Amino acid sequence: MRLWSRFALSCQNGCRRGNLSVTMHEYSLARALLNQVEQVFRREEAVGVRRVDVTIGQFSGVDPDLLRMAFEDLNQQSPFAAVELLIEKVDLEVRCDRCSTEFQVEQFRFVCPNCECGSVKVLRGEDMILERVVLEAI
Repeated sequence: MRLWSRFALSCQNGCRRGNLSVTMHEYSLARALLNQVEQVFRREEAVGVRRVDVTIGQFSGVDPDLLRMAFEDLNQQSPFAAVELLIEKVDLEVRCDRCSTEFQVEQFRFVCPNCECGSVKVLRGEDMILERVVLEAI
């Protein structure tokens, strides 16, 4: 078994929820995810794929349940029908621009709990990342 990790994933056109239906958004991301899994599979000359690990940020605009549904639906038509999709949800973490305190945003409150400053930089939680593809080697 070989392990492959940290492959950034984004929608080809940088789409957000916008005017597209939510399900369509997750289907497009699931299709892009399967394409990246296939690229890793071919590049590593593996015989199979066991598991795909993905992190989804709270502010990524991706619904984990809909992504799983879309992935499983599209995956039935791929050579990776038995692959397991492991999704880890990532909280939104920020750093205060004034005092450098790092904290998790709760209830959409982007105010530093230390100094009450409202100017923050996002550290984690806005992305969807293909973290790992677990392959079956020859």
